[in-house]
Amino acid sequence: MTTTYTTSTGQAPDYANYTEPGFRAEFVADMERTSPFQKRFPTGVTRLRYDPRQFDFVAIVGDALAAAGMLDRGTLSARGDRLEHLHELIAPVHQAMDVSQQSAAARVLYEMPLAFHALYERLLTEVVVPAIGIGPAHFQRTPTFRVFFPHAPGYPGATSYHNDLMIGHNPREVNVFFPLVRCEATRSLLLAQLPESIELLREYDWNFAAFGRDTQNDASLQARCERICQPLRLDVGEILLFDSRCLHAGPHNLTELTRVTFDARVLPVVDHARQKNVYQGRGRRRASFAIGEYFSAHAIGQRTLS
Repeated sequence: MTTTYTTSTGQAPDYANYTEPGFRAEFVADMERTSPFQKRFPTGVTRLRYDPRQFDFVAIVGDALAAAGMLDRGTLSARGDRLEHLHELIAPVHQAMDVSQQSAAARVLYEMPLAFHALYERLLTEVVVPAIGIGPAHFQRTPTFRVFFPHAPGYPGATSYHNDLMIGHNPREVNVFFPLVRCEATRSLLLAQLPESIELLREYDWNFAAFGRDTQNDASLQARCERICQPLRLDVGEILLFDSRCLHAGPHNLTELTRVTFDARVLPVVDHARQKNVYQGRGRRRASFAIGEYFSAHAIGQRTLS
């Protein structure tokens, strides 16, 4: 069901290319449909706001990095807990990126305290899921942290334009992007709106393996992706929701400040209940994107009307 290719940099992403007839039929229908999220937000994108004083993720991240021995907590506090200055406080050996675009500093944040998870679930419950507006949803149990240091070594290959479906995610998910610093230029996420994303992927007949190959080797496709994938301008206290079919990329950070963000996915109960396909990650762990595994066993947010 998948095709593997090798990029010009020697990496070998296992991007999905679904060919089994039954699976592909539902997958293509999901790619072509107008999703409930898209009905509310035709561009596939919307911005939310919350009070960062009530949801102080920044302080919790600082505490976690200090507990892991990455930095001196007092030194960060003296900078007003401004995480964009982490490159001045964390040793260079912890700033390099691996092939999955993760730094050592980001990896330690996968073991967050209960206080973080309580705030994370509360913010999803009170702000994010109601904004989606189609009832309760399951949520990614452990969000994905990104710490992109300025000019960090190890950024893999050309800019990796993609969507999460290319690595096995469900097209019915909604992505949630949380900045913990001011994001702009290459210290941000590059994002295309949904109509442009669908148009481009349709030209590839939904063959993500071929599309992924060409993003690394085809200058004309790279230029087209660069035109439609624009840097987000967001600050602490803002959240961006976007349809999982939207193309995006985490560019090499060529600014002089650190990007610190985390992201997650939610899966509306009503939408998922109508689906037959079961999705699995294409990474090293082949994670199951199932309820009770990658996604929470319980649903949060609005109640559906009986």
